[in-house]
Amino acid sequence: MPTLEAPAAPESGITLVESLLAEQQQTTAVERFAQQHEQASEPLLASHYRDLIPLSKPKPGEQYAFEVDLDVCSGCKACVAACHNLNGLEEAEQWRNVGMLHGGSEQLPVLQHVTTACHHCIDPACLSGCPVLAYDKDPLTGIVRHLDDQCIGCQYCIFMCPYDVPQYNPAKGIVRKCDMCHDRLAVGEAPACVQSCPNQAISIRTVNVESVIEASESNQFLPTAPEPGITLPTTVYKSKKPLPRNMLPADYYSADRQHSHLALVVMLVFTQLSVGAFVVGQVLVSGAWADPLMLATIRPAYAIAGLLVGLVGMNAAVFHLGRPLYAFRALLGLRTSWLSREILAFSVFAGFAIANAAVVWLAKDQPKLVYLADGLGLMTALSGIVAVLCSVMIYVKTRRPFWSLHRTGSGFLLTSAVLGLPIALLVSLVACYWNTELSAHSIMQLYGQSICRWIMIAVATKLSLEASALVWLQGRQFSPLKRTALLLTGELSMTNLLRFFLGAMGGLLLPLVLLSEKASISGATSYQPLFIGLIVLLSTVLLVVGEMMERYLFFAASVAPKMPGATGT
Repeated sequence: MPTLEAPAAPESGITLVESLLAEQQQTTAVERFAQQHEQASEPLLASHYRDLIPLSKPKPGEQYAFEVDLDVCSGCKACVAACHNLNGLEEAEQWRNVGMLHGGSEQLPVLQHVTTACHHCIDPACLSGCPVLAYDKDPLTGIVRHLDDQCIGCQYCIFMCPYDVPQYNPAKGIVRKCDMCHDRLAVGEAPACVQSCPNQAISIRTVNVESVIEASESNQFLPTAPEPGITLPTTVYKSKKPLPRNMLPADYYSADRQHSHLALVVMLVFTQLSVGAFVVGQVLVSGAWADPLMLATIRPAYAIAGLLVGLVGMNAAVFHLGRPLYAFRALLGLRTSWLSREILAFSVFAGFAIANAAVVWLAKDQPKLVYLADGLGLMTALSGIVAVLCSVMIYVKTRRPFWSLHRTGSGFLLTSAVLGLPIALLVSLVACYWNTELSAHSIMQLYGQSICRWIMIAVATKLSLEASALVWLQGRQFSPLKRTALLLTGELSMTNLLRFFLGAMGGLLLPLVLLSEKASISGATSYQPLFIGLIVLLSTVLLVVGEMMERYLFFAASVAPKMPGATGT
């Protein structure tokens, strides 16, 4: 049986115990690295990294900017990891992205990695669009910072930025973005992304503002990037090798659905329904067919129904905010933000609607108030139209092709008509139950038939406008509009088909059924109240649901611009 032998003592005469004690006194590489950092009076390699930042602050007419050397960017994403760790970002939150461009030919293919973050634009769209002034552009450095404490989480800056820079943090209920590590720059230390890049691909430079403006005229920013003339980005991408003209992002042929923003869907549909109801109601009570009985019975119903629906829509918008308790700040950006203007316009509309409802209700017993009710009704309708136009401009200002002025303006105004007409007829029929002198027959004879015809015209026009988006499938270029058309016929096709079905049923077939029940002038036949009421109610419900689906597609199918190859939101 083999025996265990004690380890031999070192030949140098040192005992085993002495050898082990000496080994314990030696530090590991990790411990030596930690001691070196603890003893250092300034960041290690500070002199090396200070070569990548300006030696002096910008002069008047200049500002700080990122400079990216495309020739040495390897796509390692060390800059992404450093930015994420230093700023304590959430798992899915990124202030810096790395994308990839590809092009060239089969004989000489070209792959180009691109690192990108906030461009600290000269004319930042996030700043001008923010309704609460939560963005600040430093007058000395030009750095665009986000003021977290001021933010209410409306996310409008995400719509406004053509480079998809601001990132919404659901846990905090606010938007955040890159601030160029301005606190590090202030003490002469490079930002995290600059320090972490092993190839020195990222640096901070001082750029001349006028030169950036002039360079934007040639649209030579980065292949397939959003047009620089929109916000005047200051990031400089340099390369000694000319990029092939056919360079495209790696995800160029993908079409990703966007966030649906359900709270905004409800807000837009119901506020436009309310405005449409007031406008149609004002036309009816001031038209040639108006009479004292109609004014006394139906007008209060119009006023109250329109007010209630409008309040539901305006309150739904609060659920879109990450920090709804601070919604009162939303009027601070009136000078530049269409969102602030929309909020003010709808507040004025609500004020007129409340006053109109009160006066109309009192006018039933005090005829002298009828003229005041007429004036308030007119002001309610006009202020509502102005508010809807402000809603239009909110999305037009984002410059997304799908949200163009003619499509968004026509769509929003037609929604007011498509929903305002049936709700006015439905309210009229409901009001008949409180007055025996009015009947469904008289309402349909007086103006119900005309409303049915106008519903069919409005719905047919709106469905034709929406169907015209499919024409973009024929385009040769894989443009944002073609991506939208692909989404509508692909991933979102079932929602799109259901929307057209509901629109056709509620706005074309059911109104046609009502017209087919037309009574004779002599009154030999008459409309059946229960049947007419159920048809109008069903038509209204189908049209409201159909319009909500259309507004869902308005958000989900609008392809957001972003930097080439970067991860979209």
